[in-house]
Amino acid sequence: IKVLKWHSSGIRNVQFSADGQMIISASDDCTILQWDAKSGKMLKSFEGHRNTVMKAQFSSNDKFILSCSYDATIRIWDVESGKELKKLKGHSGAINDVKYFSDSQTIASCSNDCTIRLWDVKTEKEIQSLKNQTKCSALDISSDGGTIVSCSSDETIQIWR
Repeated sequence: IKVLKWHSSGIRNVQFSADGQMIISASDDCTILQWDAKSGKMLKSFEGHRNTVMKAQFSSNDKFILSCSYDATIRIWDVESGKELKKLKGHSGAINDVKYFSDSQTIASCSNDCTIRLWDVKTEKEIQSLKNQTKCSALDISSDGGTIVSCSSDETIQIWR
């Protein structure tokens, strides 16, 4: 077993890159770290969020990282340079989850503001806002992009078509 330690606070999420060469981790310390999956060496720190980073996800081609935070922002990072490319704002509360649609051109996010929002990556604009009854804690997107499933603090799962 190999133990990777670099974050200064709790870790909320980890993910392998599609090619299995890298790992990213999102933390309460407001950072995303990139690791070499084989050696365990910390390669890069992505800094810019001002509160807990709840989720970090590679794009399907491993060139970008998508992240969301309790600072109510969604950010897109360039893996190679480590630089923030885009910052999407619209939620009025902490963002708990964010996912790319399979085309990596659309994003879905869910928040404590009781909304699920869809975003266009190129324009950085909100496409649609779906109102939930309570805080949304997590979501997923069907492979064809036609359905979103979300769960909430009220013990329910919602299916959005």
